[in-house]
Amino acid sequence: GTGYPGGVSRPSLNLATQLCSIADVYDAMRSQRAYQRAFPTDRILGVLGQNDGSRFDQRLVRRFSQLLGIYPAGNLVRLDSGELAVVLRVHAPDPSKPTVRIITGPDGAKRAAARDVPLWVDSGADGPPPRIVTPVDPAEAGIDPLPYLDDAVA
Repeated sequence: GTGYPGGVSRPSLNLATQLCSIADVYDAMRSQRAYQRAFPTDRILGVLGQNDGSRFDQRLVRRFSQLLGIYPAGNLVRLDSGELAVVLRVHAPDPSKPTVRIITGPDGAKRAAARDVPLWVDSGADGPPPRIVTPVDPAEAGIDPLPYLDDAVA
């Protein structure tokens, strides 16, 4: 209710307007600016969900995170195994456990063949899947994750 037009309360806003406000905050925090670095998605979703529900409808924030994922496709992430992976697909029932393409070994050396792993499965032949520890800035890692989204790379 602090924007234009003044004095409008959230209950009077339509669904599209409420979704646009969530997407606008997400975009503003996710975008690299001259005065501010882009925030990782998990931190942005934490900010969106952190308020007491007075700014954003928390059901919409949850749905937004299910659709977009905590780690959207194309994000570079570090796994608890030490490996780096590119997020391929979001798993809507649990946005914290997407399908990833592992591209480096624990030592940081690029793998000869990338390996796709659904992090949402309970366990496989090698035991439980790794977990995401943190998002990684591709520029700092010196890796462009976008070519790894191409199925021909796998």
